[in-house]
Amino acid sequence: MSAGEWYKGSLHSHTTNSDGDASPIDVVMWYRDHGYDWLVISDHNKLTRVDTTPLESNSEKFLTILGEEVTAELPGELLPVYVNAFCLSTVVLPVIEDGILTTLQANIDAVIEAGGIASFGAPYYRDGFDYTKLVDIKGPRLMEIYNAHPGNTKGDPRTFSYENIWDMLLSAGQVLYGTASDDAHNYFSFSADNSNPGRAWVMVRADKLSEEAIFKSLVSGDFYSSTGVFLNKLTVTPDIIELNIQQNSIQTYTTTIIGNDGVVLDTQAGLDVTYKIKGDEGYVRARVESSWGARAWIQPIFIR
Repeated sequence: MSAGEWYKGSLHSHTTNSDGDASPIDVVMWYRDHGYDWLVISDHNKLTRVDTTPLESNSEKFLTILGEEVTAELPGELLPVYVNAFCLSTVVLPVIEDGILTTLQANIDAVIEAGGIASFGAPYYRDGFDYTKLVDIKGPRLMEIYNAHPGNTKGDPRTFSYENIWDMLLSAGQVLYGTASDDAHNYFSFSADNSNPGRAWVMVRADKLSEEAIFKSLVSGDFYSSTGVFLNKLTVTPDIIELNIQQNSIQTYTTTIIGNDGVVLDTQAGLDVTYKIKGDEGYVRARVESSWGARAWIQPIFIR
């Protein structure tokens, strides 16, 4: 992974341009005022543009990146098919095909054709859907492995968690990096039942705060996702994974190293973690969990 600065960003938020309860400028100001460096507003089937120039000072920049939650409403389906799209320059109109998988693939193709990054978007849960068929989908580079919307945080307990699905896809050979997001809709009333901002984010390592640099880091997996765990150091090479966890209060930390088929390769306690790659793991990723329940997900390195 490259040298660079860490930039905190949100990939999934909504405004009054779709089903959020705050204006675009109010959403931008919330994230800016709470320590974020960049934001994707992902309104349903719309590109929301915000001029942040009046909010910036000579010493402080806040970056907005155009995005969209492409939302395809299929006849007879209670839930739409979602594809999150980042770094767009034009709106992507939803494509309706004859089934969930064909609609998903068509919309991923449309995002890529428009020059954006395509991401599997939560929720995946729906009665009768075979999650294993997602291995046939081509093109997405990202997957929402944690969505902080109250109904989405861990996936569908009747079937798989989002991490289970991620491991299944990684084990099938897909190069897919995991994101955590707010899916924020409610900016004024905070409760466990509301979809509030500030619950999940990505920390991207980039040489500068620009859309081009963020794009490059997202597609190459040079970031980690978090719900409250921060890292002081992260090194991932074909030989080793090393990380140092930022201590927060009196919390303790456990890191789980995971490989092909979701097999746990190692578990380590403490702030410093080192895993030497053996070469037969298929892929290696890591999950850090604090004693208070916060998590961070380190992206997989692929062992071919």
